[in-house]
Amino acid sequence: MNKVIKIYEILKDTQPTYEETEHDWMRNGLSSTPFKHLVSCALSTVTTTARTVKACNALYAEVKNFDDIRKLSDERLIELIKPVAHYNRKARTLKKMCDIIVDDYDNRIPDTKEELLRLPGIGQKCANLMLNYKYEKPVIAVDTHIHRVINRLGIVRASTHEKSAEQLNDITPEEYKKHAHEWLIAVGMNICKPRKPHCSECPVSAYCDYYRQRAA
Repeated sequence: MNKVIKIYEILKDTQPTYEETEHDWMRNGLSSTPFKHLVSCALSTVTTTARTVKACNALYAEVKNFDDIRKLSDERLIELIKPVAHYNRKARTLKKMCDIIVDDYDNRIPDTKEELLRLPGIGQKCANLMLNYKYEKPVIAVDTHIHRVINRLGIVRASTHEKSAEQLNDITPEEYKKHAHEWLIAVGMNICKPRKPHCSECPVSAYCDYYRQRAA
């Protein structure tokens, strides 16, 4: 059993999935439909979960689809999503994304990574989340927390989130991809913190390059 599989087997037994923890996104319905999942993800960048939930709840109380967002005035859209970071820019980007989906895709969200990445406001993380959770195409989305964890573990060596995602998906067996994002992000948020990581609490510290270097 190689290092990557050993790590995933431990995480599978020690870290919860979103369903098991009633993650805030699921409890508030932010990913209940492909429409909500895509818009919620676009709004969530560099924003806390609490602020994302607040903005999305306000938005979804008034809109049900991409065309509804297009029909909102710029001022009203900004007012609704104001809890998120960079709300002015995100309002403009969100309307551009809705224009493309309605006009070019007849209200259908693209189901390939290449097409998703062409949508304004959608990066590799959001594209991979859509593919994994809404199109059942197993792929791991990498954010800041996961980028930190997997590079500290030493299972990837990458300077950017995009390169980390590419390497991680290459080395991860298919059977672990569906929930890998959830397991790894739990470790990153609760244990493997940017400063003063709680290595003594980490279930996979025995396989961590960073931990061994600190202990040397």
